[in-house]
Amino acid sequence: MSRFLSRAGTNIDDLERQLARVGSNENENSADESNLQASTSKGQPTESTALLGLGGASSDSAGQYAHGCMHTDAADTLSKAWREGEHYHRSGGAVAARKLGTWDGVFMPVTLSIWGILVYVRMGYFLSQVGIVGTVLSFVCGYLTTTMTTLSISAISTNGTVKGGGPYYMLSRSLGPEFGGSIGLMFYAGTLLSAVLNTVAFVEPLLKNFGQETGGVSHAFPEGTNWHILYSSVLFTFCTIVCLTGAQMFARASTVLSTFIIASTGMIMASFAIRQPFIDKEKSVYYTSWSLDTFRENLWPDLSPIAEGRPSETLGSVLGVLFPACIGIMAGASMSSSLRKPSKSIPKGTLWAVLLTFVLYMAIVLCLGATTRRVTLRENFNVLQDINVLPIVVPVGAIITSVTSTLSGVLSAASVLQAIAKDDLFAFMRPLKQRAGSDGMTRAILTTYAFGQMAFFVGDTNAVAPFTTMFNLIMFAFVNLACLVLKLAASVNFRPTFHYFKAWTACLGALGCFTIMCVVDVVSALVSTGVVTVLFLYVHYTCPPKPWGDVTQSLIYHQCRKYMLRLDLRKDHVKFWRPQILLLVHNPRSSLQLIRFCNALKKGGLYVIGHVIKGEFHEMLPEYRKQEAAWLKLVDELRVKAFVNLTVARSDDQGARSIAFGAGLGGMRPNIVVLGFLNRRQEERISAEPLPTDGIKLNEPIDSMSYVQIIEDVMAMGKAVGIAYGFSQLSLTAGRPSDTVLPLAGGEKPGHKQYIDLWPIQIGTAAVPDGTAGSHRAYLTNFDSYVMVLQLGTVLHLVPHWNQHFVLRVMCFVEHQQDVAEEYRRVAKLLRDLRVDAELHVHYLQGSDLQTYDGARTQAAAKTPTNALPPNAKPMDISATDAVPSTPSTGFSMRVNLPMPARYEARRFDTNNTSTSATAASNSSSTSCSTTSSSEDSDSSDSDTQGSLVSRQRNSQRPRKHRLHLMSNLFDGSGNTRRRSDGSMVLSNFYSQTFASLRRNRQPDSSKKGKRKSQHNLLQAAEDTVLEFNDMSLQTQNSILNELMHRHSRQGTRLIFTTLQAPEPGTLGSKDKADEYLDHIDALARGLPPVFLVHATSLTVTTSL
Repeated sequence: MSRFLSRAGTNIDDLERQLARVGSNENENSADESNLQASTSKGQPTESTALLGLGGASSDSAGQYAHGCMHTDAADTLSKAWREGEHYHRSGGAVAARKLGTWDGVFMPVTLSIWGILVYVRMGYFLSQVGIVGTVLSFVCGYLTTTMTTLSISAISTNGTVKGGGPYYMLSRSLGPEFGGSIGLMFYAGTLLSAVLNTVAFVEPLLKNFGQETGGVSHAFPEGTNWHILYSSVLFTFCTIVCLTGAQMFARASTVLSTFIIASTGMIMASFAIRQPFIDKEKSVYYTSWSLDTFRENLWPDLSPIAEGRPSETLGSVLGVLFPACIGIMAGASMSSSLRKPSKSIPKGTLWAVLLTFVLYMAIVLCLGATTRRVTLRENFNVLQDINVLPIVVPVGAIITSVTSTLSGVLSAASVLQAIAKDDLFAFMRPLKQRAGSDGMTRAILTTYAFGQMAFFVGDTNAVAPFTTMFNLIMFAFVNLACLVLKLAASVNFRPTFHYFKAWTACLGALGCFTIMCVVDVVSALVSTGVVTVLFLYVHYTCPPKPWGDVTQSLIYHQCRKYMLRLDLRKDHVKFWRPQILLLVHNPRSSLQLIRFCNALKKGGLYVIGHVIKGEFHEMLPEYRKQEAAWLKLVDELRVKAFVNLTVARSDDQGARSIAFGAGLGGMRPNIVVLGFLNRRQEERISAEPLPTDGIKLNEPIDSMSYVQIIEDVMAMGKAVGIAYGFSQLSLTAGRPSDTVLPLAGGEKPGHKQYIDLWPIQIGTAAVPDGTAGSHRAYLTNFDSYVMVLQLGTVLHLVPHWNQHFVLRVMCFVEHQQDVAEEYRRVAKLLRDLRVDAELHVHYLQGSDLQTYDGARTQAAAKTPTNALPPNAKPMDISATDAVPSTPSTGFSMRVNLPMPARYEARRFDTNNTSTSATAASNSSSTSCSTTSSSEDSDSSDSDTQGSLVSRQRNSQRPRKHRLHLMSNLFDGSGNTRRRSDGSMVLSNFYSQTFASLRRNRQPDSSKKGKRKSQHNLLQAAEDTVLEFNDMSLQTQNSILNELMHRHSRQGTRLIFTTLQAPEPGTLGSKDKADEYLDHIDALARGLPPVFLVHATSLTVTTSL
């Protein structure tokens, strides 16, 4: 038995390592294993872990992703630590690698990254175009967005343990692969363009001092556009070679080089204080020192062309060049692997660096605007060098800044590119992955070099800067947006210790970024946003699942819960009915085509795949976990939009009942339960393709009683039942991942459409009168299943590919040829009212050479009236007028009830003393009346006239029948005529009462000879009537329908929908009755194309608005 333990703090380190591995699949042990082996070989003790059972400490996985700013010696220290394996061991006494603090690890790198080349070469340009006010406002807007982004980055970095890997690694692991991949590529592009911008800007101070025409120090280098591109390319090539071969040498010198940058900045500020006014007309320098007039002159914007022949500058163009001076806040995150406390140092150091650089920028703007006239600022972009007391310091600082920033940008961009390639987020980046065991970035650096060389053809600094602005802004915007999603999703594990981050700060940062993008260039803003969206969707739909977690899942959960609560089941209406399918599957391999078919049939509705694992709960729990993963993988591979619902139960029917009760949530619950037919002959076609579920444990085949039990349980729940017969023979192919298409049948020509046939058959519901146990049964018409067949066929035909390759046909039948026209008229009107676009075919039975039908009539005519009684008839008084209850009894009994026109029924049993003449039956060779309902829009007067003609024709052709005064059947207990919903009278129990009366009165009465003739007439009428389809046995009816469907739905038909009869009461308790019920279904569907049989318990469509 487990016990409580004290001193849990002794195992906290083990717990922290375990928590760091939860939900992560990172390969972090390669370096640790080598170091652990080295330390073990040297006799150094290793720690034992109580929770994980592993030796040695876990290192952070920054090695493969680490990329840092080269302005300090942090990269040198970090690389040395990794090279020499100086990992920290809590109990081993190993010397820990020197980690960086807030000052040297974050503050200095971020400050030097923000303080870039634009300070030296474009500060005069900003002031000359938009003035002091415009420049200050531009910096305020830029820093507002970067500050809000810094708060978002700080929230991410303080919401857990930050490892190495830089911004991309941190964002991808925190926000998921979609945001990580799309933001990562934008970060790569922004970092690369920042390096290109520094390279291009390097040429300006170079030629200003050493150009042949404008050089102030010497005249060594030729000038011109092509030479400008050449100098940029040479510098970029040099930096790339250094990155490939001598990065460590440069890292050692980075501290010394950074000193020159700081010194040049200090000298610029000192020059404003000590420089005296002077004028240099040759260089257009008018330095007034501190002057209120100069300040007023430079206060307001004055947009003008910067060169002859060029259009005037705009606020957007100026802001596009200025904003790169505000970026660089990611440099601290890039140093995360070398920081002692990243979660503390990153927010603190970055925010202080942002504040310091903002103050310095504002100081230079105010000082330069108050001391230098506008004409100088407009014509001399290098004015800071000309007014400096030590001019050479400014170009030296500018050149060093360019070189260091370019080198840092190349390394950072290449490391991000390699990290994305290693994560396998984009298939087109797989060639950039280094071979196994290689930590180099050669391919990534060379790819970055190639992109950089192409960017030099864009133009000068003013041409490259807007692209740098756009890519960095879109990256900042999506970082803020992702953090806003995290906050709004209310994820309980998003608890950053940085308390200054709020939802409104992320929202303000995102809106600020998009606003600046639109001000700079609306078209570029839309294009860049579209590019990020496409990348996001590409990763979402093509990237393999990653174990990092996904912020979109948290948002989806939040929104789903919100709207599921609003989806009230009590407000459900038939107008908005849609199929919500629960498919119960025994063997996924034999049900593969059925799974795909139901995916098309759902038409935007709920789709749940259920499976029962038979056994005891505790014994089957491991199998449950195994099967759950296998079924989910199967759903992914089949690309069906379905949920998986598994359960463990002792029997199939108990498990199916549990799934049917528990499937769905709130207003989203299955309304159709689909089962494959219980094939007892084992003639199924089994798919040969490998499936993820091949290794699961299958149950024993379900027995017939349990199968019928499931059907009855589902009907008792008020859900529709669908039985798929022969669907293992259905060959489905996918035109697109989301579409399911049937191939052409053998012998069909390409382009020839095949058929979906709907056979809606009216059924009768057996009902027992109240208070008379064991009394006779009456049959009430039920149109729920009739309409459901039409509805499901129409829904399937709405799917684009099914609509493209198939024609929908509605197939009806009547008893006599004379009833075809009226039946066609009535069904066509129904199809128009229900908006069913389908061909309508009406067939008749008598005289159509159906062997089963003719044989049944011949056998019935040869039997006595007693033997011809319907199976459920019981002797009863002919004068009895027991009312048939309006609501059927609990046990349903379905029997196919042939639709009969109202006038025909009323005329057959007319109470007036009239008779009709008899003629020979028509011997027509045609067995169907076929046309498209959508093209038949005859008006009501034509239909009525047609119906009257049919009535007169039938009166002249039907054999004469004796008058029957037995109309007590036609009335309910209140004396009203019982009618169907279409107006026709219910006559289903008429024959039973007639035969019962005849049986009871077989013995003649000698005192009343006149009654013999009356009884003889009744007997003759009964013999004629028993030949009707409605009173044949269910097995006979199924055989007749099978032959009828086989004749009319065999050639060119790929799928059939028809009505399903419900089991008779008592079927559940008898295996013989259960087998008989399945035999009835088999008799109906045997030898046909795949048949989908449906039984509904409610109407699913309405004609009202």
